[in-house]
Amino acid sequence: MVYHASVLYPNEEGITFDETYYLQTHMPLVDKVWKKHGLTGWKIIKYNTSLDGSKSQFYISANLEFESEEAATNALKDPESASIFGDIPNFTNKKPITIAGNQL
Repeated sequence: MVYHASVLYPNEEGITFDETYYLQTHMPLVDKVWKKHGLTGWKIIKYNTSLDGSKSQFYISANLEFESEEAATNALKDPESASIFGDIPNFTNKKPITIAGNQL
């Protein structure tokens, strides 16, 4: 069963986010390190507003798909994953929120 993980970047006061670096450097790193563990795809969404037109609670999300929950767990255990998490300050000054689960 496909396992979904989302990395949400809060749209808080003072956020900085280098979208070009994120798309051209960070996400290719994620793909390289985690694909061998069952990452099957990802997409990035930029939230301009909430549905009611107000400021969105989140700025950007990365939505990752893995072959299984076990695949995601193995990816996180890979020593190279430290390079992914260590890269976050290179594109944003905010700590991301992570959530994961299975499709119903």
